[in-house]
Amino acid sequence: MGEKHQGPGVVTLLVYLIGVASLAGGLSGWVHASGSYAWLEGLNAPNWTPSFALLNLVGLFIPVFAIISVWIVQRSGRDGTRLLASLLTGLLLAGMTTQIVVFFATRDVTLGFLIAIAMWLYALFAANLAGRSSKPAGVLLWVPFGWHTFLLVLGFELMRLNNGTTFAGGL
Repeated sequence: MGEKHQGPGVVTLLVYLIGVASLAGGLSGWVHASGSYAWLEGLNAPNWTPSFALLNLVGLFIPVFAIISVWIVQRSGRDGTRLLASLLTGLLLAGMTTQIVVFFATRDVTLGFLIAIAMWLYALFAANLAGRSSKPAGVLLWVPFGWHTFLLVLGFELMRLNNGTTFAGGL
């Protein structure tokens, strides 16, 4: 009989979750300590924008969905797509981190919006491929995709309200 794939166990999931929680907490601390949070509060924001504290809190939990998705793919994903889906989801987490760092380090709403477009497209691609490897893993990635959709719309409004124009020169 052929051997059934046995992926990482619950202990590995806990290590993944502790790692992503540490990264998210560290990024949040850096945003506050660097003065970037004060910069963000000084921006003109649309009247439908939730409090930045709520956005921060939600942003701390969004990576958990990606981590659980990676774990599911590694445990039960289809052979042939398991490694690629794991790598793409890991890159999604790296992209989320990069998006935060670049937006707050440069304090540039236009660049933030352009990165939000790229992350939205990538999240769509990664969720689709992860779903082909394991349907539950793909479903979990729709939560970060929804978050990126919200950030894309918010990023556009931040750019429009704070630059007076869009990156295209006054659309």
